[in-house]
Amino acid sequence: MMKKNVWWIGLFLLFLIGCNSNADAQETLSINPLEGDDPLVEEERAEDKGDKMQLTLDGASYPFTTKDYPILSQYVHNFDRPEEQLGNLPFSKINEDQYLVEFACHEQRCSHLMIDFEQKHSFLISDLSKLVSNHVSPDQQYVAFLFERTYEEEVTHQLVVMDLGTLEPVDLEPGEDHLLPKPNQYQYAIHSVTFMDEERLKITNDDPVAGADTHDPVRTQWIYK
Repeated sequence: MMKKNVWWIGLFLLFLIGCNSNADAQETLSINPLEGDDPLVEEERAEDKGDKMQLTLDGASYPFTTKDYPILSQYVHNFDRPEEQLGNLPFSKINEDQYLVEFACHEQRCSHLMIDFEQKHSFLISDLSKLVSNHVSPDQQYVAFLFERTYEEEVTHQLVVMDLGTLEPVDLEPGEDHLLPKPNQYQYAIHSVTFMDEERLKITNDDPVAGADTHDPVRTQWIYK
């Protein structure tokens, strides 16, 4: 009888030891999980790796992420090799660390995005248009972009003046000799754009104004501050 009791007691002790060992092992795994076994960690790592790219322009290297430049990033990620596609896009330097890039082109009409790599900010200026020219103001604080569209052989233009400090367009107010509508809606052709000073710019239209006594080019001034 005594031997039988001892046997049951020994079996019970072995059962307790086994339960405690399993509990300790589970606790250890919960406290120190293997990072590679966590699918969320692996997914975040994969996203970070695909999101970060490097762009070299004029000898300077800039980091490029979806968070900072979502519009252009979404475009290049439509291709099998996003970083290669990004590097093949035409970037035009406007100011220090500031570039205009053309993308999503179709029949010589493109989208145009202004990027400031120092501020890590971008602004979509124009869609489905052709860039004719750009002009920086005398104080290097503003830039004027002239875009072109053609419809049934009629050429019209849009003038966009951007503040390089905020990377946003500014409103144009009429100055002297206000003979033409505001030049921001592709209503007529613009043949030249000239910054006159740090407040005014002049546009020239070679088409005569209907009903005018002269056939001279039409010149109007616009205040951009």
